[in-house]
Amino acid sequence: MLDRVDLDRTVGKETYQRQLPKLQQRLYDLEVEIIASKIPIAIIFEGWAGTSKIGTIGALSRRLDPRGLRIHPITPPTTVDSEYPWLKRFWQRIPAYGEIGIFDRSWYREVINGRAQKNLSQADYIQQCEDIVSFERMLNDDGVILLKFLLHISKKEQQKRFEEILANRVTAIQVTPDDLWQHKHYDRFWHVTEDLLARTTTPNAPWTIIPANDKSYAQLTVLEQIIAKIEQRVQPHEGATMPLAARPAPPAPPAPASTPPAYDAASVLRSLDLSKRLDEQDYNHKLAKLQAKLYLLGLAAYKQKRPVVLVFEGWDAAGKGGTIKRITEPMDPRAYVVHAIAKPDGEDKQHHYLYRFWRRLPQRGQIAIFDRSWYGRVLVERIEGFARTDEWQRAYAEINEFERQLVDFGTIICKFWMHVSPGEQLRRFEERKAVRYKAWKLTDEDWRNRERWHEYEDAVEDMVRFTSTPRAPWHVVASEDKLYGRIRTIRTIVRQLEDELGKVKL
Repeated sequence: MLDRVDLDRTVGKETYQRQLPKLQQRLYDLEVEIIASKIPIAIIFEGWAGTSKIGTIGALSRRLDPRGLRIHPITPPTTVDSEYPWLKRFWQRIPAYGEIGIFDRSWYREVINGRAQKNLSQADYIQQCEDIVSFERMLNDDGVILLKFLLHISKKEQQKRFEEILANRVTAIQVTPDDLWQHKHYDRFWHVTEDLLARTTTPNAPWTIIPANDKSYAQLTVLEQIIAKIEQRVQPHEGATMPLAARPAPPAPPAPASTPPAYDAASVLRSLDLSKRLDEQDYNHKLAKLQAKLYLLGLAAYKQKRPVVLVFEGWDAAGKGGTIKRITEPMDPRAYVVHAIAKPDGEDKQHHYLYRFWRRLPQRGQIAIFDRSWYGRVLVERIEGFARTDEWQRAYAEINEFERQLVDFGTIICKFWMHVSPGEQLRRFEERKAVRYKAWKLTDEDWRNRERWHEYEDAVEDMVRFTSTPRAPWHVVASEDKLYGRIRTIRTIVRQLEDELGKVKL
C-alpha cells in the first residue's frame, strides 16, 4: 500500500498561496453548518515523525472558530492511564455533537509503537486492532464523521528533515529519541503500518494516505479531502455561502446479532419464583457473615489490582438502593464509588451514550457501583422513544463489546435485575407516599412507568437474552421480599468475587 504512493507530488508556491485561503474560508463556512447540524467530526493525523503534522493541523485550524474546535496532542500513556482499559482516554476525548476534534496522533500511536518496538505481542496487537475497529464503528454509527490521514514520507526525506531541525538550537528539541529510533528502524515501522492499515481500513472509516514530501501539497490535499467529506453530510441552511450536499438517510435498522427462537415474551421474569422469603433473624445472621466476606474481598481486589463493576437495574421500588446500602456498609469508603445514573445532561448529553460510562469506570483495585447504567439505552430510551429503533437495536452488540473490553482488562462485572410483581410495587409506592421521609423517592415518572409495565417486561427479556454473556452474565433476583433479595444479591457478589480473587476465610 505505502509503496504505491507517489511521493513526488508537488504544488507550486503561487498555487498554494492562492488555494489555501479559499479552502480555509470554505472550511470555516462548513464549521457553521457543522455546529448547526450538531455533527461531530474526528480528524486523525498519523504518520512518520518529521511529516509536519503540526504544520498541517495549523493550516487546517487557523481560520476556524476555536469555540467549536478541540485539538488533542496524544502522548504515550501515563501511569494513571494504565489504571484503566486502554481506550478510556480516547473515549474521554471524542468530539461533542457539533464539534471538530483534531488528533495529533491518536489511538493508533501506542499500537504502532508497541508492535514495532516489540512491547506488544502479536495476539494483543490483533486484539487492539479489533478494539479500534469496534470503537470507530460505534462513533460512526453515532454520526461522527471520522477522517483518518497518514502523512507519508520516504526515509531519505525524513533524514533530511531531521538534519534541518537538529541544526537549529531552537527547533532541535522537536526531534525526540523515539523519533530517531523510528528512523533507524524505518523498515520495521513500515511493515507494522502496512499491516495496521489493512486491519483498520473499513468502508466508513477508511485511511487516506497523503504524500507529504512536499508540505504544501500535503496541506492542500488534506483540506480538500476534509471539505469533500463534510459536504456529503451537512445540511444547508439560510446564509450558507455555497451549495451543500444533502445528508444521506440513516442506514436501515440492523437486526440483533443472533435471532433466538420464538419464546414467551416474559418467560425469564414470569418463571421467577417470587414467593421466597427470609425471616429477620436469619437475614441478620447471613448478612453479617456476607458483609464480613465483602470487606475481605474488597481488600483482595485492591491488592490484586482488579477493578470491580456492580450493575443494578430493576423496577422502581424493587430495592436497589437498600441493597447497595448493605453492600457498601462494611467497605472502606475509599474503595468504592456509587454512581446514581439519571437522564444525561450537560456534557454527557453532547456525546455518545457510552461516553459518560467510560468516564466513570473504576481504576485498578477500585469498585464502581452503578444504580442504573448503560442499559438505559435498551430500556427507558427504547420504551420512551429517546433512542431510535436502529440505535437501541445495535446497542446490544455495543454493550457486549464494551463489557468484553472491561473483562479483558481484568474487570469483574456483576449485573443484577431486581424483580418484583406489579402488585408488590404498588404496595411499596403507597407505603412511600404515606411516609414523609420516603415520599421524595416517588415521582410522577414512577407512576407513568407502571402504565407501560408489559413493554418494559419485553425490553428486559431482550436485554437479558442479548447481553448475558459467559463472563458478564445477568442475575435476575426475586425481590418480592426485600430481605431475601438482598441476601441473594450479596451472596452472588461474594461467590463471583471469590471465583475471581480466591476464597476468603473469616
